[in-house]
Amino acid sequence: MRIILFLGLTSLMHLGQTETEIRQPGSKNDEEQNLLVNALNEFGFNLLTKMMKQYPNENIVISPASISCLLAMTLLGSVGRSYDELAKALGFSEDILTNRRNHEMFGELLQRVNSNDSWSKTMLADAVFVDEQSQLRAAYRSYLHRVYKGDVLSVNFRDAVKVKEMINKWVSEQTKGKLDQFLKQSLPMNTKVVLLSALYFSGQWANSFIPEHTRKMPFTRVNDTITADLMLNLGKFDYIFSVKDGLHMIAFPYNDSVTTMYVLKPRLPEESSLYDLMGRLDYFQIDNLINQMTRVDTVVRFPKMNIKSDVNLESPLKELGIKSIFNPNEANFALMIDTNTVGNKTQDELISRINNRDVEPKGLKSIVNSLMNPGVYIDSVMHEVKLKIDEYGTEAVAATSGILARSSELFYADSPFYMFIRNEKTKLITFSAVVFDPTV
Repeated sequence: MRIILFLGLTSLMHLGQTETEIRQPGSKNDEEQNLLVNALNEFGFNLLTKMMKQYPNENIVISPASISCLLAMTLLGSVGRSYDELAKALGFSEDILTNRRNHEMFGELLQRVNSNDSWSKTMLADAVFVDEQSQLRAAYRSYLHRVYKGDVLSVNFRDAVKVKEMINKWVSEQTKGKLDQFLKQSLPMNTKVVLLSALYFSGQWANSFIPEHTRKMPFTRVNDTITADLMLNLGKFDYIFSVKDGLHMIAFPYNDSVTTMYVLKPRLPEESSLYDLMGRLDYFQIDNLINQMTRVDTVVRFPKMNIKSDVNLESPLKELGIKSIFNPNEANFALMIDTNTVGNKTQDELISRINNRDVEPKGLKSIVNSLMNPGVYIDSVMHEVKLKIDEYGTEAVAATSGILARSSELFYADSPFYMFIRNEKTKLITFSAVVFDPTV
């Protein structure tokens, strides 16, 4: 038997934001959330760097928040080695009860990311498609819905064509039609469970680029130079030039006041490549640099893009230590799937008490690990993201076209760069990418 794990993601559209008010950490709860968010963002950064090795010189776009959500949903149902590997990679605790608190904090953060105002839309949705012959534990189902707002749908995987249509319809609805053919082929008829997480984002720039000044200009790839459409923007932007780290970084705010796109690249790309730079960095360093940014006059050239990634995450996840979930002999999802055809009231009560953190922690992990392994495993983790960036926002061109002094900084994204979109209310990174060719 197999459990197939899929991830469907979103399209990014017009970029924009205003200056944001950063909430300062204070309470113990804030400190716990900051630790969790930093760990999840570091996981996303590490995953992207692993993928850069697997797909050299290729554009890669991922949604760290959605991937983390999907793996957290998987962690929620796992025990034994599968649990330990997932918890370690995500930065969760090895302690089961502590992790229930981490799940609840993460669920709260994801709900705070969701927005649907007139300036931008960020919508996260997740669902479990379970075979009608399989018995998903009631405690898993209820906790998933309570914490991650996930829906559980019963399907007949033996009707492969119908299930494919149902899943593609769900993904299309959650991504506003941007991903309408997530599953290219039907799933195997012995599939037991499909986990899906979809994240859709659409936003407008706080300060629009100037459409009439978009020009075809040189963009230097790793081995040659091509021509790309580079947009122009002028004005005050949060910016930093770090001699120590050999980079410069700029922040493009969106018009919703809570979302920002950050772009960083080697300051001297002819001397240090994006690979070199990413290898020297981690998310904690990047976050520290963000906190040091200052608002300065800047001339910006940035490429118009319409890029996508459609990849299987199995290999990079294995490199990050998540291995057993893909092995039929080692994967264990005993907290997700019940092997008993007749409900075991004692087990169900125990799991419910764990979910409510109303149980003695001593010996708990040994008890949970003794649950019968349902014998299912992860077949693949599919991840598709589309990213579209152009000039337009809601503010008039005149608001961004002031005359700049000669001391203005220059930020020309005319060679490979790293970018990510962060929700400033939660600090969660919703999308990240490395771009080696904006024309693909």
